[in-house]
Amino acid sequence: MSEGAEAGHPLLRRQLRRLGLQLQASPDLQGWQAFVSRVSRAYAEADQDRYLMERSQALASEEMATLNQALRHERDLLESRVAERTEALRRSEGRLASLVSLSSDWVWEQDTQGRLTYLSEGAVLTAGMPAATLLGRRAQELDGFECDDQTAQRYMQACAQHQPFRDVVHGVRIADGSLRFVSISGEPVFDAEGAFVGYRGVGTDVTAATLASRQLTLMARFDVLTGLPNRAQFIEELDRVVARARRAEGQFGLCFIDLDGFKQVNDLHGHAAGDEVLRVTAARLREELRQSDFVARLGGDEFVVLLPGKVTPAGLARAGEKMLRAIAQPIDFEGQPLHVQGSIGIALYPEDSTEARHLVEQADAAMYLAKQEGKNQVRFYTGALARNVARQFAMELDLRRSFSAGGLELHFQPRIELTSGRMSGVEALVRWEHPERGPVPPAEFVLLAEERGLIVQLGRWVLDAACRQIRRWRDAGLRPPRCAINLSAHQLVSDALFDDMCHALERHGLEGSAIELELTEAVITAQHGRADALLLRLRALGVHMAIDDFGTGTSSLSMLHRLPAQALKVDRSFVGRLPEDDALSVTRGAIALAHGLGMRAVAEGVESAAQLQALKELSCDEAQGYLLGRPLPADAFAAHLRS
Repeated sequence: MSEGAEAGHPLLRRQLRRLGLQLQASPDLQGWQAFVSRVSRAYAEADQDRYLMERSQALASEEMATLNQALRHERDLLESRVAERTEALRRSEGRLASLVSLSSDWVWEQDTQGRLTYLSEGAVLTAGMPAATLLGRRAQELDGFECDDQTAQRYMQACAQHQPFRDVVHGVRIADGSLRFVSISGEPVFDAEGAFVGYRGVGTDVTAATLASRQLTLMARFDVLTGLPNRAQFIEELDRVVARARRAEGQFGLCFIDLDGFKQVNDLHGHAAGDEVLRVTAARLREELRQSDFVARLGGDEFVVLLPGKVTPAGLARAGEKMLRAIAQPIDFEGQPLHVQGSIGIALYPEDSTEARHLVEQADAAMYLAKQEGKNQVRFYTGALARNVARQFAMELDLRRSFSAGGLELHFQPRIELTSGRMSGVEALVRWEHPERGPVPPAEFVLLAEERGLIVQLGRWVLDAACRQIRRWRDAGLRPPRCAINLSAHQLVSDALFDDMCHALERHGLEGSAIELELTEAVITAQHGRADALLLRLRALGVHMAIDDFGTGTSSLSMLHRLPAQALKVDRSFVGRLPEDDALSVTRGAIALAHGLGMRAVAEGVESAAQLQALKELSCDEAQGYLLGRPLPADAFAAHLRS
């Protein structure tokens, strides 16, 4: 062995030592065979290891390639989904932007302090001003901000607790100065850590709906014509005042006001004049009363006033007189003065009652007492008044029943032609025989009928009863003269008068000339031509007309000339003083005026021979009165017709 072989590879030398072989020794066949076997086995094992390594590397490469391919596929799918989602998001954002742009609603955002940080285009268009003028401001800081207390409290409470809120309506003044109303709804916004960062929400313009709702509220609680609280609000206020007075042992007065003469203004001058009276009266009452007083319109021409605080009868009376003076001032309507007055009834809490309903009834009763005692005055509720009111209501009920159940009848008073002494006419006068009280004076029940809205029904009954009696007399072979019937102002403006006349004449088979309608001068003056068409239609039926109570009104010659009347009746207040000089002058003038207008002059209330003689000397055409014949029932009056 050479020296290089002696210095062989350390691994080779180690294997030789293990087999007991030496490089320099003589060859040992068995040892060297074992050595060669080990070397072969080592090579085989190395080859196996290399194979396994290569196989493992091949498998790993295959796995890595498969994994890589799978990852590339997943990446492609993910990229595709991201692209799809991105496109869907883009389209969604486009749709949202388009809808927000086209919608009447708009989007807003605000920070933690409630300051606006974003407004969509819709809000800018609604406000009519650049977004820059709105951003950075709280809703409460916007011009014209208006919100009712309950809604504002709900909104502030939700914001303080970072809770959602819905449909908060508030007002805002826009660029053109008008007030708009918006409804906003919002939800709180939190960041990833859950910290509150502000609100976002939507808003819409609800001006039309809000104004309509407010108008309905006003109509439900306020009188549209006068602007005063209406009956519903008055009842609520009265209940509150009563409750406060009970807790504090306080006092207050309740005034019930009804206008005297309003129905005549409304009926004869038209609803426009009546509405003007109500508006002016309401304004005057507000001006005369204190800030703490409460005035309302119940309906029609009825008003109520609550006077809270410590009150005395004397103080309430002064307040009532002050209101009466304000009401009585003339009211200008289209250049013409309208005149009304008032009757006021007062009830006191707690002296008269501690119940709201009773106080209203008591003040109402006191008001009717004021009317009965002459109107344009103040009256307080009393126990005697309560009994009288009960009696009035009972009488009203009895009067309503009498139209169908009997009790009403006509008496007839003759009218005499002075030159011949013959009966030239007859006047029908209604009488009421009460089943318990006996005869009720006409002045009492006719006034009751006017106040309770029964006068038109009463007039219709009189017209039909008069026509029926004329037919009975004719059927009995008698020849009754023309029958005069008094006409009230309410009948004159009633749409039913012409039909009532036609039906009565047709039902009883009479011609229009059988009836004469008497209209007072006051009624003629007040109607100012509004009933001219009706009177002309009645005249076309043949119905005659007479001007009653002449000399007590303020009619003009042009007005008298325009009316289709055939007779002028001189009032009994002048005839009763004949033959005194001043009465002679007035009566002579009235008779001359009647003749100048082509009418017959008729004197009323003739009770003495001296009066009758004076009328003959003044060339009066006709007369009636107790001297010439008292009113008689139909059967008794038949004797006059037979003679």
